[in-house]
Amino acid sequence: MEPIGIVALNLGGPDSLDDVEPFLRNLFADPYVIQLGWVGFLQPAFARFISRRRAPVSREAYAQIGGRSPIREESTAQVTAVTDELRRRGLTARPYVAMGCWHPFAHETAAAIRADGVRRAVALPLFPHFSNSTTGSAFAAVRRDIAGAGIDVAYVDRYPDAPGYVTAVADRLCDALAELPEEQRQTAPVLFSAHGLPESYIRRGDPYLDDVRTTVAAVSRRLGLGSRASLCFQSRVGRQRWLQPYTEEALDRIAESGQTMVAVCPVSFTGEHIETLQEIDILYRQRARQRGIVHFARARTVGTHPGFISALADLSLAAARARGWA
Repeated sequence: MEPIGIVALNLGGPDSLDDVEPFLRNLFADPYVIQLGWVGFLQPAFARFISRRRAPVSREAYAQIGGRSPIREESTAQVTAVTDELRRRGLTARPYVAMGCWHPFAHETAAAIRADGVRRAVALPLFPHFSNSTTGSAFAAVRRDIAGAGIDVAYVDRYPDAPGYVTAVADRLCDALAELPEEQRQTAPVLFSAHGLPESYIRRGDPYLDDVRTTVAAVSRRLGLGSRASLCFQSRVGRQRWLQPYTEEALDRIAESGQTMVAVCPVSFTGEHIETLQEIDILYRQRARQRGIVHFARARTVGTHPGFISALADLSLAAARARGWA
């Protein structure tokens, strides 16, 4: 069988502080991410305006985590691990990464695939939960720039309850809980913190919220968390109403209840990025301590956890087999 490309799809992130503003401009210019509706013709101007305004704050945030995002390296490590696993299963596969808002963009990845002589590829989103703002946007770029370049593409849609993914999240959360004092480890509150989304997107039919709830329910059942587990949302932008409760408000309520410890699990993030390394590890940790939560444990993202990699390999292999490629 001829080799198959496995294209990991992710958002991307700036490689330096100088890249922050153009990265933000690409983000806000994406009509799948920022849905302006009937005033969509204003999107380029809006993107320029808001990226200029947000760039100073965002540059400071990236400076706190080393001046750049690790998302490209993380995504590359993940897709390389997937292709290694597929080769162990007898499928010749080559790893690629395509980002939505920074290099390598889908058209750059298409050029690399064609240069390698690969004619078939599986589009593998590193977003377990489908949203038009993430997977939808990534698929649009794949159809335009990769399939549009003559490469035959199969698509992995979503996997909120894939067994290997659930196992990976549960293991990471167990590692975090182990950091808490042993006598209260079994009762400490657990916050599953997902990336937020405007409520209007959900009302228009975006399935993201249902997918996230599926993962939280699966992990909670596996670990027997019961009522001490709750879902909250972070990383909102702008003044419109986003999915609630917000993570910072959930932390406040835990503190108000008299609890002095918490475990935070970044459920919708599969790799470390600004939302985990700066927003959770710095901002939310500081907020928790200021309110009397003295033990703050944060679960690492699934990264290259063997269960997660196995799940991605299963999904990629199934997509290839459905097209008769394997």
